[in-house]
Amino acid sequence: MESLAVTWARVRQRALRAQGVVAQATGVPQNQLCAPARGGTKAAFARQMAMYLCHAVYRMTLHQVACAFGRDPTTVARAIRIVERQRADPDLDRTLRWLEAMLRRDGRLA
Repeated sequence: MESLAVTWARVRQRALRAQGVVAQATGVPQNQLCAPARGGTKAAFARQMAMYLCHAVYRMTLHQVACAFGRDPTTVARAIRIVERQRADPDLDRTLRWLEAMLRRDGRLA
C-alpha cells in the first residue's frame, strides 16, 4: 500500500503533467493554471480543462484535483461540468481527445 506522501506526490505530478499539456495546447503559461487568482477567460478555461483531464484521465477525486490546483472541490466539479458541456464543440472535443491520448501515453512511459 502506498504511503500518503507518495500518493500526494503522484497527485501533484499528474496535475503538473495535465497543466503542462494544456499550457502547450492553449498558449496559457503553466503558472497561470495554478495561480490563486482566476485570471482572464482564456486562463480560467485552460485551468478548467486541466482539472477535467486530471479527473477524466487520471481518475483523481474532486478533492485531489482541488488540492493540486488550490481550489475548492465544488469549483472542480463546476469546471468538469463546463468542459463536458463544451465538448459539443468538435474542435474542442478533438483537442481534448488529443490531450487525453498524450497524458495516457505519457503515463505508460513513466
